[in-house]
Amino acid sequence: MSLAVLAVCAGGFAAGAMAQQQPPQKLDRVEVTGSNIKRIDAETVAPVEVITRDQIQRSGQPNVAELIRNLPANTGGSFGESFSNSFAPGAAGVSLRGLGQKTTLVLLNSRRVAGYGFAQNLNESFVDLNSIPTSMVERIEILKDGASAIYGSDAIAGVVNIILRKEYAGIEANLSGGTFEGKKDYGFNLTGGFGDLAKDRFNVFGDLSYYSRDLLQLADTEYGATRDMRRFSGGRNFVSLTGGGTWRQLTPAGGLTNNYRAITDCAAGGGTVMTGPQAAAAGLINLTPPTPGVPGGQTAAAYATNVAMAAATNSYCARDFNDQFTALPGTERLGLLTRGTFEFSPTTSAYAELGLSRNKTEQKFQAPFFAGTTGLTPTAAGLSPFTYNINFAPGSAGNPYTSNARYVGVLQDMGTRDNEITSDTVRLLTGLRYELASWEFDTGLGYSYNEVTAFNSNRLTLAGTSANFNVPTSPQPPIPVSNSSQYNLDQFTTNSAAARDAMRANFDRKSKSELAFFDTRASTQFQSLQLPGGALGAAVGVEFRRETLKDEPAPIAASGGILGQGVTATDGSRTSSALYGELALPITKQIEAQLAARYDRYSDFGGKTTPKVGIRYTPMETLLLRANWGKGFRAPTLPEISPSVATFFTTVVDPEDDASRQVSGVYAGNPNLKAETSTSTTVGFVFEPIKNVSASVDWYRIDWRNVVASPSFQDIIDASCPSGAPCPSTPQVQRDPQTNFATTISSNYENLDQRLTSGVDVDLRWIIPTAEQGKWTLRGNGTYVDSFKENGVEYAGTNGGSNTIPRFKGAAVIDWDYGPWALTSRLNYTRGFEQTALGASYYAVQDPRFQTGVYKADVPSFSTVDFSARYNVNKNFTISGAVLNVFDRLPNYDPGFTTTYFYDFSLFDIRGRQLRLNLNYKM
Repeated sequence: MSLAVLAVCAGGFAAGAMAQQQPPQKLDRVEVTGSNIKRIDAETVAPVEVITRDQIQRSGQPNVAELIRNLPANTGGSFGESFSNSFAPGAAGVSLRGLGQKTTLVLLNSRRVAGYGFAQNLNESFVDLNSIPTSMVERIEILKDGASAIYGSDAIAGVVNIILRKEYAGIEANLSGGTFEGKKDYGFNLTGGFGDLAKDRFNVFGDLSYYSRDLLQLADTEYGATRDMRRFSGGRNFVSLTGGGTWRQLTPAGGLTNNYRAITDCAAGGGTVMTGPQAAAAGLINLTPPTPGVPGGQTAAAYATNVAMAAATNSYCARDFNDQFTALPGTERLGLLTRGTFEFSPTTSAYAELGLSRNKTEQKFQAPFFAGTTGLTPTAAGLSPFTYNINFAPGSAGNPYTSNARYVGVLQDMGTRDNEITSDTVRLLTGLRYELASWEFDTGLGYSYNEVTAFNSNRLTLAGTSANFNVPTSPQPPIPVSNSSQYNLDQFTTNSAAARDAMRANFDRKSKSELAFFDTRASTQFQSLQLPGGALGAAVGVEFRRETLKDEPAPIAASGGILGQGVTATDGSRTSSALYGELALPITKQIEAQLAARYDRYSDFGGKTTPKVGIRYTPMETLLLRANWGKGFRAPTLPEISPSVATFFTTVVDPEDDASRQVSGVYAGNPNLKAETSTSTTVGFVFEPIKNVSASVDWYRIDWRNVVASPSFQDIIDASCPSGAPCPSTPQVQRDPQTNFATTISSNYENLDQRLTSGVDVDLRWIIPTAEQGKWTLRGNGTYVDSFKENGVEYAGTNGGSNTIPRFKGAAVIDWDYGPWALTSRLNYTRGFEQTALGASYYAVQDPRFQTGVYKADVPSFSTVDFSARYNVNKNFTISGAVLNVFDRLPNYDPGFTTTYFYDFSLFDIRGRQLRLNLNYKM
């Protein structure tokens, strides 16, 4: 195997077919990700990993999104549908190098497509991988190097280029299905095409696909069957002590007491009545004696409060809400892709593509509540949050006390808060390929959009809730007292539908992302400009784009009419143009250099020039050395730089009492933002000591500056309280005047951060052809993160930064091809990481009923094994199956990442073993 091909194919997913010796023949020049210059072989200066169609099928994964999540270079900050309680629900992205989804450029057939309508984490625009038609993917090319000089903005961490089929003739039908955690998914696709470009000069084909997956609630999974996590070291019982509905008595002055009483209809809502001693025995009340001076130990005041709560006279309606939290949304996807190509002559052809997809996603959340939730009131500066509460007079709304009381818990009769997301994607592309003189041109005109509608149901309105309980809607304090019994909190089964509907709101959140472009690029080899190593290669191109994003909240949400509901709004647009060029300089037979430069001009922030230099050196037939250096940039996303506002809710540890608490946060767009910039370097080699054995090692370093971010909300609240409790209110941190607990944290987007990361990619391959036992292929690849610094602080191997960054992520694969059989076994491995996101109390010895031992310093390493088999019954019919996560490994307990799901869903899958079956017929 020549190093020209090996440089690309040494990756752990590289194509086995490309690794075979081919007889001499005339080869067409092709374009490979990372270069605009067409060349005869598949090698470029930059490191590119290729996942072929065969490897996609062998993986057993049902779609592109889940396949890409297993990439070793996808080291952290990659979110899929399991992040259901997000601002971008129903979508999946990719985050190379752990730098976040906004730094990985996703291309479709080497061109951009519209991003998802909703931004992840409020400001990260990204391409939804769920909109890609998996059945039509020919291969995936992953450029693990900065590429702004080739592709422009966003390619700071690298490029994922998804290449679809360009031609198909015949008919192909595919049926697939799978089971997991007692649930199922299934799908089909039908592909048909006619015409032979070589003979008929045209080809037209289309593909219709459908996929459906059941809704999976946390309670449906083995891992999340209960919120009682005391089976783990450092585990606690996270069942809600009062969430099913509990009354809390107040003092005559309106202060909180430690007297509680469960509602009468507790069991009807799925709750369990517990006395104070029973709650303590269940680990729901911490009776650890005070430990002064011990980090994380319980204070005397907290202990006294908890002792009072554990009194035998108290009763609580405890509720395990895992049956109301979605682990993986239900989904239904329908897609259509059509393409037509017509050759006018051997050097001129026209093509057109139409892609349509509709993805529907269903997810559920805990039933609504109003006690201690957040209300929003319009002000000149936008929506201003306040803590919303109601005190109830004796007998009002079922208050069982002879004095005022407060209701704590959800409203079970209102039903779960559901979210149904419909994502419609349309992509139109038409183009012309032609030759002028020795130049090969590709001119394209394209338009795509993604329109997302999220239908929110069973939310509580500020006006309706206040009217039902006859209290004002004005900002609090003071906390109003209700004398109304129109809605019975204690016996909710007696409430009328009219009383419920008076508080209920069902409304849409809509957003549309659009991209229109025109581009022309040309590539040539100057046969008249011969260097010692061959003809000089060149590429030039121009590009014009227009982007728009309009995220529209429903009027009732935009006006602050929904309790406990975050709000985003963006209305932005911009144009950009680019001019770029590239040279391939074969200095000698052994040395080739790449020079590239690109200038991008944006209407909102200005222009940016990005150069790149690369070189490869082949000192001997078995060794290739390569190095790359380049500048990169990322234009601020439209939510960051356009008129936008976001009010949302997040969790921080409040220094007032060292307790984890949900607060509201406020962001606003900043029109004065500058572009983020980067410098990337890669140095590596590819070595083939003997035929069919190869290894590649590439060191990378990315210095990313002017990162658009805000100080972490934890840092803001910590800085606001340098001397400990009592903590003051500040312009950035607002506190409840009664409890002094934090309620709102304000921040803004700024160019203020820096990321510096470096590491090593390793790829190994050994092909063993035999006469009697078929062909064996051993493959392995992995990424080791040597350093990952945020503003100078090292986070590699921890979960303390913006994303979890494990030191190492890799895979080892064995393929066996024997006659009609194709078998694959794959080991996926993620190294453990230091737990730095937990409060000190998890590491302190506690009452064993409250906490099992202490949490370990590290989240353990995690590995799974996948197995797939394919059998060709005949030339037309193929049966294949897969077992994913053969040994049914469950994710590690990690309350530092989230206290809703208790595992890191940016890295791991909550589903245990999955069984899959696929039937394919061609004619």
